[in-house]
Amino acid sequence: MEFSFNTFFGLESKMADFPEVTLFGAMFLPLLLFIPVALIGWIFRKLKFNMYIIHVLMYTLLFTFILGAITIFVLFFITDKNGVKLAYCWLTVFTGMFIFSLINANTITKMFTDWSKIIKDRQNQ
Repeated sequence: MEFSFNTFFGLESKMADFPEVTLFGAMFLPLLLFIPVALIGWIFRKLKFNMYIIHVLMYTLLFTFILGAITIFVLFFITDKNGVKLAYCWLTVFTGMFIFSLINANTITKMFTDWSKIIKDRQNQ
């Protein structure tokens, strides 16, 4: 059995017929996944657990929503509109954003913390 880029977990016929589904999935999947991750993060915070992996997942979904949607839009309008290939491209962007967030989560968290302090200081002036 060999791997083929023309298969995608049994959904290749639907994705080939309607490549727009991949486009909407790339845009809305991070938003839909953000809700349960935020809920789990809220529970972790109440239980005083480590929030590192929750931050990584939230940053991954945020960056994937922004950059993944742009990437899929560009590929959708420039390429042959193959839904399976678009899904693999989106998974590649998602994986890259996960690795980036895993490596830089503390820096990103500090950046958001610093920004919130700057915003509060400007509001108090």
